[in-house]
Amino acid sequence: MRLHGGIHSGYTQKVRIALAEKGLGERVPFVLVPTEERRGAARRARNPLGLVPVLELDDGRFLAESTPIIEYLDALFPEPPLVPTDPLRRARMHALDHYNDQALTPPVRRLWPPVTADAVAVAAAQGEIAAVFAYLDGVLGGQPYLVGEFSIADIAFMARLQMLPELGVELPPACRRVHAWKDRLAARPSWAATIFPLLPR
Repeated sequence: MRLHGGIHSGYTQKVRIALAEKGLGERVPFVLVPTEERRGAARRARNPLGLVPVLELDDGRFLAESTPIIEYLDALFPEPPLVPTDPLRRARMHALDHYNDQALTPPVRRLWPPVTADAVAVAAAQGEIAAVFAYLDGVLGGQPYLVGEFSIADIAFMARLQMLPELGVELPPACRRVHAWKDRLAARPSWAATIFPLLPR
């Protein structure tokens, strides 16, 4: 297997974190796909949307979309598990994964270089990001991770948390549970193994 993706792609990052959690980083090599090549005919044959990541299987077939890729890997390599067996926890994991896509990804993308935005637009994006983490502070409650056990939900937000310093975004000081959760995520070996390279300036 090989993982095709972008080095600054948050969705590629999700899969890279999952691979690191399972000790598969070297077994599943990473193939960099430059942005300008992602919409070509060859790439669309692998994913009709022309997006990354795409997992190339050993038989030459391709699997697109970060969460299905991780769930496939979790089924093949069940230890350590990244998908809860409890139906309610698994459903909440999917809901939070979707929340990351819909609530956090859009403002992060609006702040992403080389995008230039005026101060009002930057403040609006930062406010949306703060609101996401205020919500997650409540979700965490007394749990170590978003659905109790470490899962795809944590990985999805972990990929965004890794890039926030590059965007000049800090977590809201009042979100103490989120800060403790972020520290737990940053202490996992997969964090250091997959940290984003600095953005070009």
